[in-house]
Amino acid sequence: MGQGLDKKEFPIQLQLSKSAYLLILMLISVCFFHFKAIAKYTDFDICLIAFFLWLILGHFLYKPLGKWLSISLHRDYWPMYLFWLGVVISFFPARSLFGQSFRASFVVSRNMLTLLALPFLFVIKPSRQDIEKAAKWFSVILLVFSILDAMGIPIIDRSFFIDEDRPRKLIADDEFVMLLPGFQWVGISLCFCLDRLKKVFSTRNLLSSLFFFAAVFLLQNRTMLFTCAVFFVYTFFTVKGKTPKQTAVIRYGTLLIIALIIGTTIPQWLKLFQETSSQLGDDQYNRILAYNYFLFQACPSAIYYFTGTGMISAHASSIMKDLMYAGIHNSDVGFVGLWNHYGILPVIATVIVAVKGLKKGSPLYLKFNALFILIGGATIACFNTPDKILWLCTFIYLVSVYSPIRTGKSVSKEQH
Repeated sequence: MGQGLDKKEFPIQLQLSKSAYLLILMLISVCFFHFKAIAKYTDFDICLIAFFLWLILGHFLYKPLGKWLSISLHRDYWPMYLFWLGVVISFFPARSLFGQSFRASFVVSRNMLTLLALPFLFVIKPSRQDIEKAAKWFSVILLVFSILDAMGIPIIDRSFFIDEDRPRKLIADDEFVMLLPGFQWVGISLCFCLDRLKKVFSTRNLLSSLFFFAAVFLLQNRTMLFTCAVFFVYTFFTVKGKTPKQTAVIRYGTLLIIALIIGTTIPQWLKLFQETSSQLGDDQYNRILAYNYFLFQACPSAIYYFTGTGMISAHASSIMKDLMYAGIHNSDVGFVGLWNHYGILPVIATVIVAVKGLKKGSPLYLKFNALFILIGGATIACFNTPDKILWLCTFIYLVSVYSPIRTGKSVSKEQH
């Protein structure tokens, strides 16, 4: 794994590449997938503490001695402040509607403290290559765990992922394939690969793109799959070779590759499309239930559409448990679920940053990532868990460093 931007920033003896540091941070954010060999140490609160300790260690590792503990107020931290403002405001409706104390609201919303990853990223200053390598290695590890689990090898403690209070039919169909947390990094890895392929069409970049697209297909999260399929087709039809002849060969080759992919996986694609259309037409589909509840029933008055209703502890009310039993989850409806918990301010912050990532002159991987967040806002982009929050913080950092939002000029190829 590659080194970061500055090779002279190691004030203590332990020298850890920034990509390796970020990989470990990603693994901590998903509690190491609750790997059975260390399952008793992967409790959520233990991993949350480990997350913060690892951030602090990164500050000591990559900050010059004289600047330790000197995190300044950076103008690019404003999304973090807007998120936290929304969280604090949500404490009041949680108190008025459910009688939940401010202390209990803080404890149950402790996930949102992982937004501190944002200022630490600006301290650590990873390069685009560092983030890309970490995302790819994380994706490979996730794939290995997913495949071994699907083969029936007891490598993961599933009790952390399955809520026994929910009816079995709401967890799985006849074939239960578990989607591990952090799966979004597989799609982000594909975005990086497609960006490289668009710039330089080479065998290595082609194989990397095909590998991560196959990985996305294997995981079969429909939001990520359909979005990445569009990115994949767009890149292959716009990539250019060194000569017109090479470009023509690439285009015809692209058609052949797409035909082969569709031809060999058409049953799976048809199944996904049929499942999607049948679920969207089913009033009892869990996402339809969630949208109906959060948009039309959860807020007793108009003010709560601004403030949200708060993150409610099981000690204050059984409403969260009742909703989960009915198959209604905030995490299933992306921005709407985030909105219901913490109000409109976090959603506004996310959308503004995503739009900045679409600015003319931004790298292709940033544009793809921004679209991934906006499209995922309908389903998977509910930024209220450590792995999703780390994704958002990394994106904010990349937008700040690599998009032309300040100068109006494209950043250099070296930076890309």
